[in-house]
Amino acid sequence: MPPPSSTSISKSRSTSSTPISNLSPKNQYAELSSFNYHHEFTDSNTNMTKDHSSLFKRSLLHKWNYKHSILCMVASPRRRLLFCGTQESSIIVLDLITFQKKFEIPTHVGSVLCLHLSDCENILFSGGSDSLVKVWKIKDKTSRHPSYTSENITDSSYDSFIQLIPTHTIYSLLDIGDIFSITWIDEIKSVFIGAQNASLSFVQLDTEINGSADDHLQFMPSNRFDRFFDSEGTKKANFKAISVSSSPLTSSFAELSSSTSNTNHPIKVIQVPPENIISYAHNGYLYAIDFITISDPLTSPIAHSIAEKYRHIIVSAGGDGEIKLWGYADSTLTFLRSLSHPKIDSIFSLTISPTTLNIYAGSSDGNVSIWDLTTFQMLKIFQIDENNVYTLALSPLVNDATPRWLLMGTEFGITKRILSSSSDIVIKTYSDIETSTCVRVTKNDPCLTLITFAVDNESYLVSAGSDKTISLWSLESMSNSCVTSNVTTHSGNILSTKYPKDLTTYLTNEKFLQILGELISFKSVSKQPDLYMADCRNCANYLTLLFKSFGASQTQLFPIPNGNPIVHAIFKANSSKAQASNYDVPRILWYGHYDVIPASHSTWETPPFVMTPCNGYLYGRGTTDNKGPLLVSIFAIAELHSRGELDSDVVFLIEGEEEAGSWGFQNAVLENQFSISDNGKPIDWILLSNSYWLDDKTPALNYGLRGKIEISLNVWSDKPDLHSGVDGGVVIEPSMDLVKLLGKLVDRDQILIPGFEEIYRKNKSPYNKEDNLKYLEDWEIPLYEEIAKRVIDVDINELIRKWRLPSLSLHKIEMSGPDNGSVISQKAEAKLSIRIIPGQELESVKESFIEYVNKCFGELHSTNHIEVKIMYEAEPWLGDVNNLAYKTLRSCLKEEWGVDPIFVREGGSIPSVRFLEKVFACSAVHVPTGQSSDNAHLNNERVRILNLLKSKEIIKKAANRLPKLV
Repeated sequence: MPPPSSTSISKSRSTSSTPISNLSPKNQYAELSSFNYHHEFTDSNTNMTKDHSSLFKRSLLHKWNYKHSILCMVASPRRRLLFCGTQESSIIVLDLITFQKKFEIPTHVGSVLCLHLSDCENILFSGGSDSLVKVWKIKDKTSRHPSYTSENITDSSYDSFIQLIPTHTIYSLLDIGDIFSITWIDEIKSVFIGAQNASLSFVQLDTEINGSADDHLQFMPSNRFDRFFDSEGTKKANFKAISVSSSPLTSSFAELSSSTSNTNHPIKVIQVPPENIISYAHNGYLYAIDFITISDPLTSPIAHSIAEKYRHIIVSAGGDGEIKLWGYADSTLTFLRSLSHPKIDSIFSLTISPTTLNIYAGSSDGNVSIWDLTTFQMLKIFQIDENNVYTLALSPLVNDATPRWLLMGTEFGITKRILSSSSDIVIKTYSDIETSTCVRVTKNDPCLTLITFAVDNESYLVSAGSDKTISLWSLESMSNSCVTSNVTTHSGNILSTKYPKDLTTYLTNEKFLQILGELISFKSVSKQPDLYMADCRNCANYLTLLFKSFGASQTQLFPIPNGNPIVHAIFKANSSKAQASNYDVPRILWYGHYDVIPASHSTWETPPFVMTPCNGYLYGRGTTDNKGPLLVSIFAIAELHSRGELDSDVVFLIEGEEEAGSWGFQNAVLENQFSISDNGKPIDWILLSNSYWLDDKTPALNYGLRGKIEISLNVWSDKPDLHSGVDGGVVIEPSMDLVKLLGKLVDRDQILIPGFEEIYRKNKSPYNKEDNLKYLEDWEIPLYEEIAKRVIDVDINELIRKWRLPSLSLHKIEMSGPDNGSVISQKAEAKLSIRIIPGQELESVKESFIEYVNKCFGELHSTNHIEVKIMYEAEPWLGDVNNLAYKTLRSCLKEEWGVDPIFVREGGSIPSVRFLEKVFACSAVHVPTGQSSDNAHLNNERVRILNLLKSKEIIKKAANRLPKLV
C-alpha cells in the first residue's frame, strides 16, 4: 500500500455482523431475475453467476492466517490499519503497510460480532456476544513505549505508534442477547445498536468524558443470568490502555499490557435509557444497521417529505426479511417505513450507495435485492449462489471513470457485479466476461465479512471468514483483470504498461509488490539452462525495460557466451545539490543477481514461482535471494531519481549466473569495464545485499565472506570394472586409493594441506571456546562480544569456526560399474570443496592442494592414475568496518531499525565481490536484507515485507550520504 498521506481517503461504513444463520427459518428459493430498467420485478429461470475466480488470483495483495474465525472488520485508511473482531473475544490489529500483526487485545466475554469506526477514525466501537458495546479511543502516540529511549527511537516511516484506550462500556438492563450491528453518527454523538432480541436502541455519548468503571457493575450482563441467552457468569476481560508499535523491537502484547497502568484511563459505564429502546423493531434478529444523512432536503432523492423532516435516517434490517427506515430528531427515533417483498427471507447484510441512496440487501439462499429510495420500490432481486449472503460492500467511488462493483460474500466465497457509476444500476458494457452477471471472485473461501476502502485514489477490498484467514485485495487490479483479459502474462501485465510520466505517484509499495510478483514468476534457474534459459533471458529483458521505464540511462545487456546476460543501467544524479558546479558527484555500483536455484513444486507448501503473501511475509523462490533485495534497491534509487533528489550516480550491475558460479561474469565485466563505469569514471563504493541476519530480529552489516574452491578428485585404472571374487586382492583398487588420499586431507578439524598450518598455529585446542578467541584480531573481539550479548543462543565458538577458519568438505563419491556388492570399480571420483578465508591467496591454495595430493598419491606407489580438476573458485572477501561507507550504513540502519546493527561475517561465498573491488579499485559494503529464517536455497523461501520496506529506506539514505572518495 502507499505510504501515509493526508489526501483522498474514503472508506465503507457498513458494519453488519455475521449472522447466526441457523436461528432464522429459510424460505423457498427466491426466483431469479434479469434486470430491466423499469422499477418492477421480473423473473428468470437461469442462474447467471459465472466462475472466473482464477482471474483474480493476482489481485490478492496479502493474506493473514489466524487461529479463530474472523467475524467483523473495519479499516482505518488514514492510519493504514485493519481492525478485526474474532470469534474468541479479541480484536487483532493489522498494519496495511508492512502487513505485520501489530497487536491483539482482549475485549468481550465471548465473540466480537461487530465493529464500527467513526468517520474521523479516532473512535472504535465493538459489540459482542456478552451484550455489551465497548468504545475505544484511538490516539496516535507521541511518546514511545518506556523501552524506547533516545538511543533506539527509529525515524522509520514504517513504524507507527498508537494508543487504544477503552473509554465507555454500554449495557442494557434488558437481556438483549448478542450485539449484531452498530453504527455511529458523529454529528449527534449517538451510537445505534441492533441486537439479538430484535431491539433497536441508541445512546448519546460524550466521547471526551471518562468515568468510573465501578458504576452499575452489578447490572452488567456478565453478572446476570438468563436461561435463554445463557450468559457466561462473572468472567471479565482485562481492559487496559494499550500502547503498541509495529517495530520488531517492541515488547510482546502481554508485556505491554502488564506494564501499562489502567488507573489513568477509567472506563465510563453507561446504561441504555429504557426510553431509547425499541424492543421489537423487527420480528427477528436485527442483523444490520446503517444511516443516511440528508445534507440538502431540496436535492435529496429520498421520497415523500422524509428529507424535509429528518436530517438523519437510520436503516435497519433483520431476520424478518424487512428493511426499516427510522427518522432521528430531537433525541427521538421514529418509525417511517418498511420495505419488504414476499420473495425475501431473512436479511443478513445491507449497504447504501452514498450517491443514489439505493439500498443493497443480502439475504438467505444467496439472494440480493436492490431498493430505490426515490420510490421505495425493489428494483431487482438476483441469486449469487445457494448460501446466505452474510456481507455486502460497494467499491469506493474514486472517480467517474472507474466502474463500481457490488461485492457479496457467502460461505461459498466472494462474488461481484458491475454497477453503473452514475446510477448504480447493473449494466452490460464493460466486458464480455461480465454480460451483466455475477462473477465469482473467490471459490470455496468462506466469506463472513468484507469491507472496502480507498487510499490516494486506489481501492482495496478486505475479506475474512470461517476459514480463519484475512485477505487483502486490490480492487483496481481486480477490475482490470475483468475488463481487459482473462489471462495475465508477463508481456500483457507489466511490460506493455505505459508508465505514467509522474513516477513519484506510481512508485508505491503496492506497485513494488506487484512487480516483485512478476519477477518471482520468471523461472530464472541458471543451473538448468536446457530448461530455463528462455526464462532467464526474459527476466533480463524485463529488468531492462523496468530500468528504462524508471528513468535509468545507458540501459543495456552484456552477453555471456552460453550463459545468461548481465543487466546494466545507470541512474544519474539529478538533485539540486548534484547540479552545483562545485559538487563532485559520488558514484555507487549496486551488484545483484536475478537468477535463482531450482525449486520443486512437490516439496513446497506454495507454488515456488508464484509469489504468495501471508502473515507479513512473501513466499516464493527468489524473494530473499536475490530478487527481493534487488528490486528494493531499484525502487529506492528510482524514487529518489523521480523526485529529483538523487545526489549520487548509481550503476546497477545484475548478473544471471551467480547461483551457477558466476559463469562468464568476470570476462564480461573486464571486456565492458569502460562502459559499465560510464566511460571510465571512477566508482567510489560497491553495495550489495545477498545474505541474511544472524537471527530474526537483530539488523546486521556483513563485512566478510569465505572463498570457495570446488574440486573433482579422480582416480582410475587402465583395467575395466572387475569382479571382487575373481580379482579381489590382486589389483590395486582406485576406490581404495581415493579413500587413502581423502584420509590425508584432514585430521579432526584441521586441514593438512601445506600452508594451512599457519592458520591453526595460534590455537592447538580448537574445540576450546576460550582458546578459539585467539583466532580473532584485536579489532574483531568487540564485534563478537556484541553478538554474544544481543543474539540469543548463539555459539561464538561455532561462529568463529564458520566465519573465521577454513574448512574442507566431502560432498559426494561416485564409482563406475553396476550398482551391486561385488564390483571393483574402474574409476572413483570425489567431489570436494574448500572454504578459504581472507588472507589466503586463491592461487596459492589451489597450487598447494594439487601439489600435496600428487605427492600423497605418489607415496602410495599405485598403478592407478590421478587427476585433480578445479571446477569452481571464488575469492574470500573482508571489508573494512571502520571506513566511511560502513560508518554511513551503520548510521542509516540505526535510524531505520532503532538500534545499532551488529557486524557479522558469512561462511558462504559470493564470487564477484572481491573481483569487483579489484576491477574498480574501491571497497564493498554488504547490507543484509533478510532474516535468518528466510530459507534461502531451501523449500518455502520467504522474506518479511517489513525488512524489504525498511531496506528501501536505508538504501535511499545511503545513496545520498555516501561520500565521494578523495
